[in-house]
Amino acid sequence: LSEEPDDVDEAEIESEVATKRKRALISTWKNLRANDFSRRVLTAYGHCCAMCGVQMKLIEGAHIMPVNEPGSTDVTANGVALCAMHHKAYDRGLVTFDKTFKTHINEAMVKSLRDADRIAGLPKFRGAIRPFISTPPARGDRPKPGFVDKGNSLRGWKL
Repeated sequence: LSEEPDDVDEAEIESEVATKRKRALISTWKNLRANDFSRRVLTAYGHCCAMCGVQMKLIEGAHIMPVNEPGSTDVTANGVALCAMHHKAYDRGLVTFDKTFKTHINEAMVKSLRDADRIAGLPKFRGAIRPFISTPPARGDRPKPGFVDKGNSLRGWKL
């Protein structure tokens, strides 16, 4: 389980493990997969936020296609390294990137924030985001277009 978390078959756990142990085993397996995914993504991106370049041990491995979606996977190419702020903004649909790696800010959401008088810091927020995300040097680790398109669609983007 701990040596190759991606090789574990959840159906096998369901069919062959005693009921009392299933929950603990599946929980442990999912945590191992999450840690391995995050480690690979952070390493690929040099532990820097792809959107702003911040490092300082504030970086997280974010799934491009959300983990709870059918077809999502823990391959490095379905991940992007983001600082905590940009990770949250990405998951909430405030920022994204397209398959050319160009970044986008959701102007409809900005308007909604402005209308709610929750716009303080917007110039700094905009200024910190690079025009294009940085990507890993290894092509196989870079975000795959299919994941990017599906992730953006699920977050409500029409790019």
